[in-house]
Amino acid sequence: MAANLKNLIKLFFFIQKSNLKTAFLNKSDTFVNVFMMTINNLSFVFMWWIIFQNRGSINGWQFGEMALLFAIINNAFGFFALCTRGIQLIPELIENGNLDNFLITPQNSLFLIATSEATFANLGDFVTGFLMFFLSGHVSWSEFGIMFFCSLMAFVLMFSIRLLVSSLAFFVSDSQRLGDNIFISFLTFSSQPASIFTGWYKIIFLTILPAGLLSLYPVNLIKNFNLIDLLYFIIGITFFALLSLYTYNRGLKQYTSGNRFGIK
Repeated sequence: MAANLKNLIKLFFFIQKSNLKTAFLNKSDTFVNVFMMTINNLSFVFMWWIIFQNRGSINGWQFGEMALLFAIINNAFGFFALCTRGIQLIPELIENGNLDNFLITPQNSLFLIATSEATFANLGDFVTGFLMFFLSGHVSWSEFGIMFFCSLMAFVLMFSIRLLVSSLAFFVSDSQRLGDNIFISFLTFSSQPASIFTGWYKIIFLTILPAGLLSLYPVNLIKNFNLIDLLYFIIGITFFALLSLYTYNRGLKQYTSGNRFGIK
């Protein structure tokens, strides 16, 4: 197993190196795309800055908390777009039968699908993420370490939710738009101040649409680290990661039983 993991890591870096070379064939276009992505992100941040300048705070959240939230989300989405964006293609691969091309290889099919596409314009997300962290007012080496860890965990959650909704294509026809809309809704709710959700809305926010795992626990952990929040954070993300992998593998069994040819 250790040997397989080592081979996958080597393959991952080889694929990323190839993608990077392709992306930088035209350096000016790449830098412009990264710059425009950063500007687009900062325009959204600026909108929230205006809101907090007028309101002061939203149920206890101030702009510093929002800056931390933007740091986590932008870094996590940067990892997702650069490393695993290919899972968005699963419905299309199932529909046109090209999923077989990934299944006949000796490597893990999910790994190959996930790494088959990368968007290097999303390097601008990292620029935004680290800038927001330094503007949050919570700047220390320990807080940076917690922020980076939370960003990686948030990336795992993004990957899990995207894989879960993409795997719907194994069971529901024409689910590409449905999956896209659910994932966008997840990102939209994750980008809101966690303090605005109370009562039953907070329960839904943390479970059915687990946006709260992105916007509530990471900010709390950076501001006031405690083991209870860390435990809830890890358990919640682990649950959705396992659920997404189970759904994908269950769907894969149905696909390999012949659904490419319409057999049920």
